[in-house]
Amino acid sequence: MVCKPVKLRGLLVGILLAAFFFGTVIWGIKYALGPEDKTFEMMLLGPAYAMLLVYTCLWLGLATTKYMASNDGLVIAWLHKRYTIPWSEITEVIKVNGRLNLISFLGVSWPGYIAGTYDLKGVGTCKLFGTDLEQLLVIKAGPISFGITPSREFIELIAERSQREVTVLDLYDVADDIIGKMINEDLVYLGLFAINILCVVFIMIYLGIFFPGSGADPTVILLLVLSLAIFAFNMVNASRLYHYIPVAAYGLWLVGIIINITFLVISISIVGFGF
Repeated sequence: MVCKPVKLRGLLVGILLAAFFFGTVIWGIKYALGPEDKTFEMMLLGPAYAMLLVYTCLWLGLATTKYMASNDGLVIAWLHKRYTIPWSEITEVIKVNGRLNLISFLGVSWPGYIAGTYDLKGVGTCKLFGTDLEQLLVIKAGPISFGITPSREFIELIAERSQREVTVLDLYDVADDIIGKMINEDLVYLGLFAINILCVVFIMIYLGIFFPGSGADPTVILLLVLSLAIFAFNMVNASRLYHYIPVAAYGLWLVGIIINITFLVISISIVGFGF
């Protein structure tokens, strides 16, 4: 039996994120730099294309994710990788819900998709390959746990083949000191994150309204490119830092705000308001 998790949301969000971020960055670099800046342009485009290649592989990982029940065991397929868990080695099958506090060791996620190695507080270290975390099933097999998001029928099949009862773990029943601090419950973090988004959006709106026809040097568009790059860097690193040094995560977002405000001031000084 083969089970493919529901992927439509994750695939569409992945395409939209790539179109917005990489489209803006690559277009901005090409637009801002002329023929005389070819060397500098390639220095900027090289990392952008490399990141796009990595992102495409991650997106294809979602597209190829599936779970298979074979005679040898449960097989989890992701991109070119195959993880086989023998039925006899499965010690626990746990349906997990509630307060999911995930710390990424080496993983990627966006709405409708998660893949990689995470520390799931209250459960342990897991290799996660799924889409809808409300359907998270953790399979323990020795020192390694796997998290998948299969259908109800496939969960029943796993329980039957492994001869293990499916237990339910509600993480709301787990002590707060085990779950740890959660980003989505931290108003300071969320506030700084929201202000960063507003700053980036404001720069985009400002340049979109006042740059066309202003006669300003096209290199001002590089400020928007840098603003997006810094935001992406902080998105990846602030969430990781938060679980170890929350103040450092706040600091990253605060620095991002200061840089974006500086970029906005520079943009206004170059472009003006069309008066």
